[in-house]
Amino acid sequence: MIQKIWFNFKQQDIPIKIYIIAIIIFLIALINIGQENSSIFLGIIYISMILFEIGFVIWIFALSRKYLKLKYLNFFWLFFHLVVLWLAAVYASMVVSQGLGLPASDFNYTVSFLTFFCYPPAFLFISTGLGVIVYLSSIIIYAFLSIFVKPKFFESFSIFHIIGGLITIGLFAFGHDKIMSFYLHNAPKYVRFIAYETDYQPAPIYLEQFPEMDKTMKIKLHENGVYSTIEKSENGYELIVGTFQ
Repeated sequence: MIQKIWFNFKQQDIPIKIYIIAIIIFLIALINIGQENSSIFLGIIYISMILFEIGFVIWIFALSRKYLKLKYLNFFWLFFHLVVLWLAAVYASMVVSQGLGLPASDFNYTVSFLTFFCYPPAFLFISTGLGVIVYLSSIIIYAFLSIFVKPKFFESFSIFHIIGGLITIGLFAFGHDKIMSFYLHNAPKYVRFIAYETDYQPAPIYLEQFPEMDKTMKIKLHENGVYSTIEKSENGYELIVGTFQ
């Protein structure tokens, strides 16, 4: 019996093998659901979900290479990454505004730098939205074709792919929320440091006409006579905003 099960397991494709392992791990988690240490239970659940995601990604990648022409796939990836890059710049502006309380448009270097760090959450957000669209469309097409047409494609199709797709979308959305929450919560700490080292510059010579200004400090000029500066302190970087008299 065990040998037969092992033989059938070895005959499966790699994604199906990963799904089976994920299900076994999930069942182990259910057995330990009554244990006092809930962190172990949650950890096992996360491992199971990640394995489902890995199996789905492997399957969808192999499927895309099999059914899509490479030149169209390259164009899609180019357009996809351009959209992600645009959203990453938007996220970077949000983080800068959160960290400084000033218009992000005045801090080009800081926004540009943080765009690289905002690329992962932007990628997860676009992937989640695209995944929801594809997932819902696939469910409708799958239901229609499996009832009325039943093409050969479904002979090798597994219901686990649908579960894996749903889990992948959920994990992407969860990862996006966690990363952006971390960025926005800690923005005052690192955004001010980056802005101090990049966008804030020594006071220009023409500010000598304002004797109240400290000519040795770094300063950023804004609209309507507003300026800001950042001073180092024991607690980090202190933002000071003032106006010219």
